[in-house]
This record gives sequence, C-alpha cells and structure tokens, in this order.
Amino acid sequence: MASEPAPFVEPYPGFSEENKGPLILTVTSVLTSVAFVFVTGRIYSRIISVGKLAADDYIVILCILLCICYVALAAVAISYGGGRHVATLEPYQVMNAVYYTVVSFVPGVTSFIIPKFAGVILLARLLNPRRVHVYIMWAISIVYLLLGAGMLAINFGQCTPAAAQWGAVEGTCWDRQITVDYALALGVYSVLFDLYLAIYPTIVLWQLQMNWKKKLALSSSLGFGYCAGAVTIYKCTTLPGLLHLQDFTYAVDDVVLWTNIEANCVLIGTCIPTLFPLVKKLFGSTALGGSTPGYSSSRKKTGGQDGPVVTIGSYPTNGNKKRRGKSRSLSQFDTVVGEGDDGKYIILEERSFHASTAELRPEDASEMERVKATKQSGW
Repeated sequence: MASEPAPFVEPYPGFSEENKGPLILTVTSVLTSVAFVFVTGRIYSRIISVGKLAADDYIVILCILLCICYVALAAVAISYGGGRHVATLEPYQVMNAVYYTVVSFVPGVTSFIIPKFAGVILLARLLNPRRVHVYIMWAISIVYLLLGAGMLAINFGQCTPAAAQWGAVEGTCWDRQITVDYALALGVYSVLFDLYLAIYPTIVLWQLQMNWKKKLALSSSLGFGYCAGAVTIYKCTTLPGLLHLQDFTYAVDDVVLWTNIEANCVLIGTCIPTLFPLVKKLFGSTALGGSTPGYSSSRKKTGGQDGPVVTIGSYPTNGNKKRRGKSRSLSQFDTVVGEGDDGKYIILEERSFHASTAELRPEDASEMERVKATKQSGW
C-alpha cells in the first residue's frame, strides 16, 4: 500500500495566511492610475498649446499602455497564488502563477526603459544641447535599450525549453545567479541614467538668472529622475530574493511591485515638465509662484505685434535661425516674435515653435541687452 504524503506543517504560525498579492495589486493599480492621469494631462496640454502630438507623446502613450498590461498580467498571476508561499499552493496554481509572472516582465521591463527615450527627446528640445552632447544622450539611450532587450532574452532563454521555467515540461535551466547578476547590472545602469537625466537639467537651469524658487520648481519638474533612481536602487535590493527558487511565487512579488513603481515614476517624471499649459488653464499664469526679479520687458512693435517672446532653446519663427557656435549659452535666450498682444516672456512652455514649462510676465523680465551680456559657455 502506498503511503500517503505527510500533511503540511507550517514553519511558523500564520505562514499559510501570508499573501502579498492584494498589497501588490492595490499599489500597482493606484500608481498606474496616477500615471494615467499625468499622461492624460500631458496629452491635453499638448493639444491646447501646440495642437498636435510629438514623438515623445506617442512614447508615453505606449508606456502607459504597457503599464496597464503589466498590472493586468500581474493580477492574473496573483489570482493563481502569486504573492503566496509555494508550499501553500496546488501544482497547477504554482505553474500558472509563475507563467503569468514571467510573461508580465515583458511589458514590465519595457515600461521603465521606453519612457527614458521620451525624457531624452524632451531635454534635447528644451535645453538645446550641443550636437556632441545629443549624440552622447542617444548613445546612452541605445545602450540602455540593448541591455533591456538582453534582460528579456535572458528572462525566456534561461530554461530549455522555456516552458520548463514554470514547470509545464521537463527541462534544464541556467543558474539563476546569472539572471540576478544581469538584472543588477541593468539596475545600476538605469540608476546612472536616471541621475544623468536629472542632474543635467538641474545644472543648466541653475545657471540661469531667475528667482531661486522658480529655479527649484523647474529643476524639480525636470529632475524627477532622482526619485526614479532611488526606486531603482531599492528594487535592486529585492533581486537576490529571486535566488530562492523553492519559494519563487512569494519572493518574486517584491520585484513585481518595484518594477511597476519604477516605471510609473519615470513616466510621471517625463510628463510633469509638459503640464504647465494645463496648470495655467486651471490656476492662471501665476501658478508657479511669484515673479523672477532681475528681468524687465523690452517690447517692440513689429507689424502690429507685441514682441518679443524670450525662450530657452527656441529660434525665431521667421526662419532666420541663429547659427550654432562652438557652444550655446546656458543662460542664452533666443528671441521670438510672439503672437497676440500680451507680450509674454515664456520660460519652458510648450509652443508650436518650441517646448517649455513656465511663464513670466513682461514686467518681470530684464532688458534683452542685459540677458545677452550674461552669456556663459556650456553644453
């Protein structure tokens, strides 16, 4: 007579009731909903300011769809027992929970890689860096994309056949240490990339002659990568949990959670700098606070139009672009003749001829000659 399997004994009281699934599903759903609101606000801001969407807008739309897909797959995995201990699940529950978790990493990893391209496009448009710097930015982005593609390849290629990873068939798998080490390398690169995308605009904006409060506001809006970098660092600390194959469904859910948090932080960070047209519509043109001292208007009539609109990283709309020299000033403002009669000076607000996020009134701007006399060399 065959002996019956020994009954399951809890290692400690409450072991069977431990379940991270509901917490993970709640946090990822809420954060993805918040990111969706920011993306919607970004799209609306683009429409009311320039009347059309740009390449980086379509990138963030794709990213929010990936985040939604990731949460949906994670929810399916949780319904089969994701977030619970393997020992408390039936074999079919383990197989399905692992399968949907593995599949979910495709939109999950992609959702925190792709938004950085939108960030690079935004910074290249706003800050008008030198050509060499633009090449460096895109080279870093492409390397990051290739590393992310390698992560996805390892995700499915670590077992032969791939279905052996979730126990559907017999097979062989690599040492999971390889996957963890590669994921850690990707995480380190991601942190450095996030910090680069945050520090660069901070350096540029801090050298402009404007009120320190406005500098702080603009630097914070463009420097949300600090938050994304911090999240990535913490996520890396959860990766060693993947080595515990005997309790994969419980250990992996920390990675599931922080992957989504990282993606949403990056996505929100790429949307914040584009929201000023919406904020201005809701709260008025002084929504970012007080005026910036040291600037006064120098209006001039040009064919019935009040001028000039002063911007960061823009060119005259009459087609006479200023020639790029060896370096462009960090505090350089290009002059554009504005439409209408308000004669506003724009700092980083989205317009049909450039991109931006804050607005100054003419009475708060300095004389144009003084601005041009304070040029500094930089990226």
